Amino acid sequence: MVQSVAVIGAGLAGLRCALLLKEAGIDVQVFEREHHVGGRMKTEKVDGFLLDYGFHVMQTAYPTSQRVFDFEKLDVQAFEPGAIIVQKKNEKAKFWRMADPFRRPIQGALSGLNRFASPIDLLRVARLRFAVRKGKTEQVFEGGNKDTLSYLKQQGFSQSMIERFFHPLFSGIFLEDDLRTNERMFRFVFRMMSKGDMVLPRDGIAGAPNQLAQRLGKDRIHLNSDVSIVDDTTLDIKGQTKSFDAIVRAFNANQVNEKRHVWTLHFNAEQSPLNSQHVLLNGDVKMNDGLIAHLAVPSDIQPEYAPAGRSLVTITVVGGRADSLGLKTAPEIEAAVRKEAKLWFPDSSLNWQLLAVQHIEHALPEVGSSRPLLATPHRQDFECGDHMLHGSVEGALLSAEAVANAVLVHLRD
Repeated sequence: MVQSVAVIGAGLAGLRCALLLKEAGIDVQVFEREHHVGGRMKTEKVDGFLLDYGFHVMQTAYPTSQRVFDFEKLDVQAFEPGAIIVQKKNEKAKFWRMADPFRRPIQGALSGLNRFASPIDLLRVARLRFAVRKGKTEQVFEGGNKDTLSYLKQQGFSQSMIERFFHPLFSGIFLEDDLRTNERMFRFVFRMMSKGDMVLPRDGIAGAPNQLAQRLGKDRIHLNSDVSIVDDTTLDIKGQTKSFDAIVRAFNANQVNEKRHVWTLHFNAEQSPLNSQHVLLNGDVKMNDGLIAHLAVPSDIQPEYAPAGRSLVTITVVGGRADSLGLKTAPEIEAAVRKEAKLWFPDSSLNWQLLAVQHIEHALPEVGSSRPLLATPHRQDFECGDHMLHGSVEGALLSAEAVANAVLVHLRD
């Protein structure tokens, strides 16, 4: 007799777990209360623009992603490695380009001459890159267990380098304003960034979970299904009970306690404000009470993100930074963002048309230094998701695989 498993939640972890169970011959059914799969990895079409829910990228160096996703079929395109940094100098914007000298040697050499960072800081970046790339990925989760800020100081980086480069980049990745994220997570992300590319799928970030959903089969996915768990093997589905051999919880029941929130603003622009395919970092965000963490133009990477002749400008504001400046509402955030962007792009930004202001209240699980961050997810019954390891696609997939294996062992007993 075929055994059956219910998976509650059609986010990335739920889809991956369900797919593994299906491949093992299990009759798996996925129940999702929203009208779409993917959880936070969703994309909406607005006036011909593809708007991801928050600024998302996929990372080609994630080992599990390399096994799980078909990047060729997703038709991914990459951002340029490195970044552009902007700061206010004498009431005008000054831009520096920081190219990756290992993958873009010529541009990297020029970056070393632009005086954004001291030669000592640049050497420390190279040393850090070498250190985190050594050995197996699991090794970055060994050693110290402090916060990222303490780790960067321990590595000898100047306060200026931390505030002008590391803070805007990693506060925008970790979605917190203090660099309190566990140093092991920093080392992991820095390793991945140095080995792979940040990419966007052709159809938006939703292309990733949609690819898993297609493999699983839409007939196994029940959207708009707000089910409740009666016990370890029973669900209440619209007032009717149904039994399964096991139930997987692919959601974070304590999500309300996760305080990392983010504001994402999408603008319709006549043309891209950037002249390269980099992400723009705000060097003033910590040093001079700035607001924007970073700005990207997804349509420069994937033209499908915008209609012909237009550009999509996406701006990220870390929630904790907005809170510290007393900004609580969408109109307040928009006004402050426009004021900051006007300094950088005084002519073009005036004509940007607002497409959406997204406030993602529980964007990432907390990954601080209060508990050791390990290379493998912790287990709690049959529960999976990035909150069981760390807030990343890799964390979600690894957790899903661990729970799928645990369910299969349980069913064999």
